[in-house]
Amino acid sequence: MTFFHSIRTRLTLWYTAWLGATLLAFGAISYFVTRQVLIENLDRSLHSEVKWVNEFIEPKAKKVRLKRAAVRELQELKKSASTSTPTEAELKATEEELKAAEERAEVDEMWNHTLLTPRRHFIQILDRNNDLLYKSPNLAKSQITFDDIPYGNVHVETVQIPELQFLRLAVMQNDYVKIFVAFPLEPVTEVLDSLFANFAIIAPIALLLSIIGGWFLAHKSLKPVDALTRAAREITAQNLSRRLPAYNVDDEIGRLTAQFNDMIGRLQASFSQVRQFSADASHELRTPLTIMRGEIEVALRGQKLNEQTRTLLESIHDELVRLSNIVESLMSLVKSDSGTPVFNFQEISLTQIIEQIVTDARLLAERKSISVTVGPLDQISVNGDATRLRQLFLNLVDNAVKYTPQNGSIGFSVHRNNGNAVIRVQDTGMGIRRKDLGKIFDRFYRGDHTRDGEHSGSGLGLSIAKWIVESHHGTIEVTSRERKGSTFTVTLPLATNNH
Repeated sequence: MTFFHSIRTRLTLWYTAWLGATLLAFGAISYFVTRQVLIENLDRSLHSEVKWVNEFIEPKAKKVRLKRAAVRELQELKKSASTSTPTEAELKATEEELKAAEERAEVDEMWNHTLLTPRRHFIQILDRNNDLLYKSPNLAKSQITFDDIPYGNVHVETVQIPELQFLRLAVMQNDYVKIFVAFPLEPVTEVLDSLFANFAIIAPIALLLSIIGGWFLAHKSLKPVDALTRAAREITAQNLSRRLPAYNVDDEIGRLTAQFNDMIGRLQASFSQVRQFSADASHELRTPLTIMRGEIEVALRGQKLNEQTRTLLESIHDELVRLSNIVESLMSLVKSDSGTPVFNFQEISLTQIIEQIVTDARLLAERKSISVTVGPLDQISVNGDATRLRQLFLNLVDNAVKYTPQNGSIGFSVHRNNGNAVIRVQDTGMGIRRKDLGKIFDRFYRGDHTRDGEHSGSGLGLSIAKWIVESHHGTIEVTSRERKGSTFTVTLPLATNNH
């Protein structure tokens, strides 16, 4: 199982991706909501400032006109008291002096307001002729320009002044003046930049923690699955009495475990019935087959049989021998499945067994003129059952002779390799098709080219060979090329004192 095919990995990645998307959405929403709130608060502040300036300027303008009327009245009183008539120039000078004094008072009050305001507001006031009446000191030589100024209402918009960069500007005009109040957007930008920087730091840390936490949670959640996998891997046809570890928790894993255990129980019952049937059938067939073989052998020893009858009886005898071998093989396999001990392990000379097998192989190969060659035969001992090992190699030799054409060859070799005995049986036969290589050790499996009369068999020989090898804690492998031959390699552990 590759890393990215693991459910644990996929759950962690999905959890991290979902959290990353959530953080991204949360960050974007937070950024835009914060920006909107800051702009709205700034706009409310600018509205209030414009209203204050308007409320301050408009009454003052009205008040100036009332003072001019009071000056005329004062001059009339002075005229009646001194019997001197002021000239028009004197009256005009007096009015201008009083107006200047009034404007200075207004400017002073605006100046004081600007100094006392802790915010960085820019204030600019123009008269109806667009002449500058007042601007706050922080504007210096800059001047705010904006054309579309509403009457009586406050309009707020973002503008760019070359010397002042971006400003949030609130404007309005009344019957006397045009009012400009602005605030730089730099503080708002700084707050948003700080928010973005904090998010850029926090988000990767949160994602890293989510990967670690997600992996830990997935590991804890799927830990029972690992235990079930290990237990299920150990359950085979030979130990169906075992069960998966049960969980008392009524969750998905607990219910799945219960269902698997029920399924294993049903399989155990089915396997037991099949094994019992195979054992009973093999046992019942063994006796009549033995009787028939004996009777035919007795008949063949008679001298009065004609040639046709003798040929028929020999053919029947051969088939009975084949059936007897199949029954014996079935009995061996039934015992292996049931776990009944059928091996007598002891230290034996593997080299002597191979030498005996070579002798038998030459007898079997003689009728097809097949040559049997022997490579290096190291003196090797193994812990095993001599009878079963002889059966193993006889099955391999029987296959080699059966599928090797006339004048072919069969070779044997035995050598040590890393504490194991390696035995090779090589032939120059028809080979095994690639599609059959993974199935030749299955019970009753026979390739298409083995179903003809010349190469007929039960399909149990290699299955029994594999069972014998695995019972000796070894392995059996095959390499083959069609029309080139096959090589069976048996690896068995050496005896302890033979390393």
